[in-house]
Amino acid sequence: MRTRMRLLSTAAAALILGCGGDGPTTPLQPQPEPGVLQVTLSSGTAVGAVVLSVSGAGMTSPVASGGAQLYYDLSVGTLRAVVVGSSLSGAILRFTVPDVKQAATYLATVQEAANLANEPLAAAGISVSVVR
Repeated sequence: MRTRMRLLSTAAAALILGCGGDGPTTPLQPQPEPGVLQVTLSSGTAVGAVVLSVSGAGMTSPVASGGAQLYYDLSVGTLRAVVVGSSLSGAILRFTVPDVKQAATYLATVQEAANLANEPLAAAGISVSVVR
């Protein structure tokens, strides 16, 4: 009886140890996470209109935020947009991307801007960024 128990224990241990796999495995690649990114704007002056460009791969479906109006041209890798509103601040524009985890690869730049009286503003005084 003891011999039989030892044999069964040894066989069970061999089966358990043998189930370790067929060799080293490669780590899983991170899967893309489709979603929406937004362009945020901050300025020390009230902004009524801004012309900006956003560069990055796979952008689709741009939409203005906060009741602003949007006019845009979307080419491969570049979104050129005019956003007009009563006072632009915070999130002003949203767009869909194939992977929101790549937000840092999208770059927004101000080309021109105007205050609420439609007078030109220095683009250097306006900060825009792309965030999740």
